[in-house]
Amino acid sequence: MQYRNFFDIEIIHPCLSEIAKDIVLVPKNETRKHLNALGFIFKKTEKGIRVLAPISKGNESILPLNEDDNFTFYVYPTSYDTQEITDFSEIDEGNMISFSNQDSRENIKELIVGQAIQEGVFNGYSALANIVIKANLIDTSSPNAFVKFKAIFGAKSVKWKYYFVSNTKETDINLESRDNQISFNEIVVGENTTDQIINSIQLNFPDTQIKVFESKDLVPYSSVPIKNIKLLQDGDVLISHLPNPRIEQQGVQIIKIK
Repeated sequence: MQYRNFFDIEIIHPCLSEIAKDIVLVPKNETRKHLNALGFIFKKTEKGIRVLAPISKGNESILPLNEDDNFTFYVYPTSYDTQEITDFSEIDEGNMISFSNQDSRENIKELIVGQAIQEGVFNGYSALANIVIKANLIDTSSPNAFVKFKAIFGAKSVKWKYYFVSNTKETDINLESRDNQISFNEIVVGENTTDQIINSIQLNFPDTQIKVFESKDLVPYSSVPIKNIKLLQDGDVLISHLPNPRIEQQGVQIIKIK
């Protein structure tokens, strides 16, 4: 039996640099059985999966498919971190993200985003999403009819907050970034602040000065760092590249300066 590429599903997540390591695609049981019945096979790829269709020798066309030929795949995380950084703000409680090529125009390969009832567990992790491919919407008449579908996830966003702790009583500092990638406002540290981080620092280091800067906008989590965030002290560059807050830090960085 000979096969030809039918379609790919590629997972795109702004926080994950190694999709194959952080996410697993698993066909629904009914889909697995249906693929087998049709003689289709699927293979893992670096960023998702590839489905191959059987063809007759000397004829590369795939047999026409009907409305019942739907393939559903679950997208599972391999850690709770992936769940924490994925944006579910538009998804109702008890539901999960759902991607589909339904109503997708020809040559538009980005899957349509919706939601579906939460279901599916793999290795103890609930599914992040399902992906429903309606095979009859794929043009199978051309030998070159190979589609790469893209399931694009959004990343959760938080405001970044830098706390600078100094032994110097009077410190004139400010932040700037290249091309204004990210802007910050200085937060006034008052005597009756309810900020628990400030209260903790003041309790443990009562003789220090604290300066706090918060990003003006929400910053999406990403595997690509924002570079060249500079800390200026009295107009001079004190730190040329401030570290980006890590996922587990919830947007917070505490830095000791002179």
